[in-house]
Amino acid sequence: MLSLEQAWRGILTILLITPLQTTLAADIPSAADACVGGMAETAPSTEFVAIEDGSVIRHARTTLEWQRCVRGQTWNGTTNLCDGQPTAYTWEKASKLATALEGGWRLPTGEELLSIVEKCHVSPAINPQVFPNTPASLFWSSSSDTGGLNRAWSVSFFTGSPYRPGKIQSSRIRLVRGTMQETPPAAP
Repeated sequence: MLSLEQAWRGILTILLITPLQTTLAADIPSAADACVGGMAETAPSTEFVAIEDGSVIRHARTTLEWQRCVRGQTWNGTTNLCDGQPTAYTWEKASKLATALEGGWRLPTGEELLSIVEKCHVSPAINPQVFPNTPASLFWSSSSDTGGLNRAWSVSFFTGSPYRPGKIQSSRIRLVRGTMQETPPAAP
């Protein structure tokens, strides 16, 4: 049986933690109203939490942390948008840039990049509340195509599909850090 002190600690914990969790979940509005034809979301806003100054997003399902803006853009915490024009890189330049960065940032693998595709949205196929102003274009992954040394895997955020363009083609990059640990989504 719980003592009175243990019961009060439990109540205080619930009262203190619950508002914090609600506030964090409320930081990123839902994008369900933008889903095509009533499709269910595959990367809903509730799976993401803004951290640091809002420029980084933690994906609860995969435990990965993503830069919210495409390389070349900067996060504007006042408007909750990414300002500026995304920069396009060849795969080699993107790889060198990512390797030179501090803070654990790197190019995502193809699987990691596909984990943020929002299948109910098209052009761009990404949650616009989580990743605002994302262009509907190809994004490089770190994964080389084993069928051809001059190709690498990328994801089209126009359709949300994987592609294998030549490494000399210019594409966008969104950087990630951490190790992917896929956890099943919470039951509704």
